Amino acid sequence: MVDNGYLGGSEDFSYISQEVPSAFVVLGTGKEGEAPVHNPRMRQNEEIFKYGAALHANVAIEWLKQQHK
Repeated sequence: MVDNGYLGGSEDFSYISQEVPSAFVVLGTGKEGEAPVHNPRMRQNEEIFKYGAALHANVAIEWLKQQHK
């Protein structure tokens, strides 16, 4: 497997985003120089998880604020 820095694969999310306002976020948790995602030897940098949790919480809070206008 060659790691050229590109994210490959497919995702059905694009079909949903054609119908409703959407955002797709990729939160990189891999460790540089180590095995890539979907590899049994992959190790994650768990320090990154707090940023993903904060992002989700902030999106939810902002959405709730918009519902009360």
